[in-house]
Amino acid sequence: MKPICPCCHSSAVYEVSDNTDISLFDELLSPAVLVGLGVSICKTLKVHPAIGAVVGIVLATVIELTQPNKALPMRVNKQYRCSSCDHVFTDFN
Repeated sequence: MKPICPCCHSSAVYEVSDNTDISLFDELLSPAVLVGLGVSICKTLKVHPAIGAVVGIVLATVIELTQPNKALPMRVNKQYRCSSCDHVFTDFN
C-alpha cells in the first residue's frame, strides 16, 4: 500500500534513498578493483595473472580487516518525500 503525505494528503510520494553509506574510498579499495589491478599489473610485467589475483585478494582482505567494523545499515522505517509539498516523512509500517 502506497503511503499518503500526512501534510497535504497527496498520494504522489516517492521513497527517499540514502546513498551515503558507501564512500568513493570504499569503492576504489573494493576487492574487485584490487584483483583487477593486480591482474593488470602482472600482465604488464609479464607475470602470471593468477599471482596478481591472489595478491589483490590478500590486499583487499588486509584492508577489510584493518578498517573498523561497520554495521550493516538496517532501515526498518522508510522515508518518503511528497512530490506536491516536498514534505519528508517516515512510514512506520
